[in-house]
Amino acid sequence: MSDIYYFNPTGEMAIANGFASYMPPKALRQFECDLALMPSYFAQEGDVVLVQDKPNESFLNIWQNIGLPICNYITLKEAEQQKNINFIRPWSWSPACHHQLKNLKANSSSHFKSSPNYSWQEDDKMFFSRASCNKVQTYLQHNCKHSEVRIQKAAINVYSIDKVEQWIERNGKAVIKMPWSSSGRGVHTVDTENNRPLNKEWLRGAINAQSFVTVEPLLQKAKDFSYQLKLDRNGEIIFLGISHFTNDNKGHFTGGIIHWPHQTNAISEFFNEDLIQSSAQLLIEAIKSLQPHLKYEGYLGVDGIVYVDELGQLKIHPCLDINWRYNMGNVNIQLPRFIHSNSKGVWKVVSVKKGLWNDFTEAESKKKPLIISGSKIISGFIPLTPPSSHAQFGAYIEVFQ
Repeated sequence: MSDIYYFNPTGEMAIANGFASYMPPKALRQFECDLALMPSYFAQEGDVVLVQDKPNESFLNIWQNIGLPICNYITLKEAEQQKNINFIRPWSWSPACHHQLKNLKANSSSHFKSSPNYSWQEDDKMFFSRASCNKVQTYLQHNCKHSEVRIQKAAINVYSIDKVEQWIERNGKAVIKMPWSSSGRGVHTVDTENNRPLNKEWLRGAINAQSFVTVEPLLQKAKDFSYQLKLDRNGEIIFLGISHFTNDNKGHFTGGIIHWPHQTNAISEFFNEDLIQSSAQLLIEAIKSLQPHLKYEGYLGVDGIVYVDELGQLKIHPCLDINWRYNMGNVNIQLPRFIHSNSKGVWKVVSVKKGLWNDFTEAESKKKPLIISGSKIISGFIPLTPPSSHAQFGAYIEVFQ
């Protein structure tokens, strides 16, 4: 029996909307189409990946020769004819996703039908909001005794502009977030010292759209990362590893770092394996306090940062956001298996003008030819998404020694 993967990274928007009929904006539908193969990098041999367009065979051959599982790339309509479905694994669950995949659910295994993921309950919307992250932060603030893991003030839910202004007046710099948003979107930073005042129009729109916002202190960030975890239906949580990634100046995810650190520095010496493991276990304990297995099972990514505190000391904030879904960190922690252990790399998600993706990848491949030895990439450029004459988004890796 095969698992079925579906790349639908607009889950938070669909949850906020709440309707089974929700459809993402045109640009995001194009993003979903262009990056539909991304689940291939963590799928298993024989699994199904839903696509609109069948991927280029030569592209697949290159990747499969260095260890990419051989998956079955079919459309949703074709998948609905299958009877041997094990688990259905969209990037994220929402009422719209449940409706879209209803025919697959009908043909799924009894194991999947007994999963909390099988149906959408009325209170799921709040669980999948940032309110759950706020509870984990509060737990850590009160229970974490680790000297290098510190949450100064947990995020809170705020339901009016006046209350947000009062919080800023008492606490100063702030990060205001819409409860259903991701990848740095739906986030407003207030830092009057650096000419970033409160935008009341944005705040009013956010509260009108989603009923409340969350507010927390703005920290002096030194590094982004995420804990990659797996939650089973019995409540156990496994730490899979750290995803090291990059964001743009608005906090939007732009890509990942392979075999971090590329150079040893004060941050890499601070954020060492002992601290990674100990902070991950503290985080797992805090997440378990929510009993999340009653609402969800599967993969999740928890965004954290290394930051500089008011005394100039490096600290970890381990839980800025919880993504109760697949995320680019799942891709990031799998990519090293294709890369030689002595090499390093970066991978990026980019937007391009329609019709230029193929030109871009061909030009970069010539400038940085791919070198493979022992089924591992030593150096060079390789796209993560296939050739397409109509793509407006793509992903690629650059590997170097």
